[in-house]
Amino acid sequence: MAISDHIIDQIRTSSSIEYVIQEYVPDLKKSGKNWKCCCPFHSEKTPSFVVSPEKGIFRCFGCGVAGDVFKFVMLIENIPWIEAVRKLAQKSGITIEERKEDKIALSEKAKIFELLENAARFYHRCFIESKSAQIARDYSKERGLSQETIQKFMIGYAPKGKLLESALKKGYSYEELVKAGLVTKTESGMFFEYMSDRLVFPILDIQGRVVAFGGRTLTNQKTKYLNTPETAVYSKSANLYGLFQTLPDLKKDKRIILLEGYMDVVMTQQYGISGAVASLGTSFTAQQAKLIARYAEDIIVLFDSDDAGRTATQRALEIFAENDITSRTVSLPEGVDPDEYLLEHGEKSFDDLINKKSKSAIDFMTDRITGFNDLKKSGGKAKAASALLDFVVKNKNTITQREYIREISQRLNLEEEILWQEFKKRKIFKTENITKQDLLIKDKKDKEENILEEEMIKFLLSQDCRNFAGKLDGEFWTSEKCRKIYGFFKEKKDVAAAEILSKLEDDDAGWFSGLVMEATAKTGDLQEIFDSLYRDIQAEKLKNARKRLEKEILLMTDGKIPVDAEKIKEYNLLTSKIKGSGKNK
Repeated sequence: MAISDHIIDQIRTSSSIEYVIQEYVPDLKKSGKNWKCCCPFHSEKTPSFVVSPEKGIFRCFGCGVAGDVFKFVMLIENIPWIEAVRKLAQKSGITIEERKEDKIALSEKAKIFELLENAARFYHRCFIESKSAQIARDYSKERGLSQETIQKFMIGYAPKGKLLESALKKGYSYEELVKAGLVTKTESGMFFEYMSDRLVFPILDIQGRVVAFGGRTLTNQKTKYLNTPETAVYSKSANLYGLFQTLPDLKKDKRIILLEGYMDVVMTQQYGISGAVASLGTSFTAQQAKLIARYAEDIIVLFDSDDAGRTATQRALEIFAENDITSRTVSLPEGVDPDEYLLEHGEKSFDDLINKKSKSAIDFMTDRITGFNDLKKSGGKAKAASALLDFVVKNKNTITQREYIREISQRLNLEEEILWQEFKKRKIFKTENITKQDLLIKDKKDKEENILEEEMIKFLLSQDCRNFAGKLDGEFWTSEKCRKIYGFFKEKKDVAAAEILSKLEDDDAGWFSGLVMEATAKTGDLQEIFDSLYRDIQAEKLKNARKRLEKEILLMTDGKIPVDAEKIKEYNLLTSKIKGSGKNK
């Protein structure tokens, strides 16, 4: 749905962020010009959640969550952005004018949700009442499902062809059923239900709405498990089975156990173990990893212990690492599913397994990789170290990298210094095709350059300084993040920091909110401040460009590489410019 920027600004301005948040978090108290409390999105004893009424934003300096008033309502109520906008508009007495095409799109989605809810009720009723569902009831009893669990997860049964028949009688069209992902049309024009002769698991979104279905065959169908396709209301990579049902538990026990199958989740939750979720018949995705991290501080991966399960575990750990999310893993005896383990050993034994026998990500990776290589041979040890360093590179956290390299050093009996040398080579290769020396230079210089560019962004955040944005262009920025923020200034001269924040992804939002909190109103000669910042940034660029050439020039003078007259000329020109920029200061 498209809502004009004018209306969005009006709603944002009318919704005092400190009072909106205080309705949800009564402990929020005024502290100087800001407001402060313990973060409602993670456990902490010392308040690090800060709200700035002046800038219209919030930021937790503990977990990094940040945003405007819409983002807060989205997170605290687990609702989409558009619902947060509507909610705040209603509180402020502001009417949102919806375009005809928006109403049609909204109506289509509402129809899909209605159809899916009716389908879930139909399948569930069939499971309870239908004679043909005896096979499903017997299977559920055999697997140990309680009546309470069957109700909680709305587990159903799909008799062949009966949903289609029922839906058509209620006035739904074939087209609507296809859009909802309930039936498919063949090339010959026939319509078939996705769920047929299957035990049905309704898939709910974070708001508790039915968005899709998973089904387990109860006959001899080739495909054991089947999911309905993606639709206008359902994306496999953005949902997790069982998350909605365990949300109340996650408020007090911020632990999520990532499992493989529907039955694993159902039985684990039945035994009172909170946080059990599963991906939806797809490879685990970064979106799902970020969704998990939003609700959990302790993340455990528990997949099957066969080769396929271990491979899937490795990939999940890599995805968590790539997104700077800490995770650990647990293994069950090979061939044993979580529900089977619970039935045989009970909840306490399962909890002990999670709490006492889990492995860190690097322990799992080391065990797995060393199992493939003979460490008694130098080649085997080198291969193992190489594969493990590839995993370490995926982690963004420097402290984690150091811990992992220390662990690898101990496990493989290799000196840390050797591992660090190899690690830096990989880090270079991952970012740019430059040498180790260049990396050390680049890390230091880029930080200096980025700090200066961030100072320019903080300068431009002041409304009195916005005119200076017109004196810059996209090429001025070396930092992608700063260039992105500059783009907002160019697009809309009076854009508010809160509006920019609302349009950023979580990583960028955390970074930008820090700049906003640090930014202060500028006094004195604004032109002089701008000119000084501009000169410093340009000078830093010249120094970095010369530094990159310097090493090559040294190799030329030592006769180790052919002399390149053009590069020498470029180096001398840069040196001259740097001296000139120093004189102008």
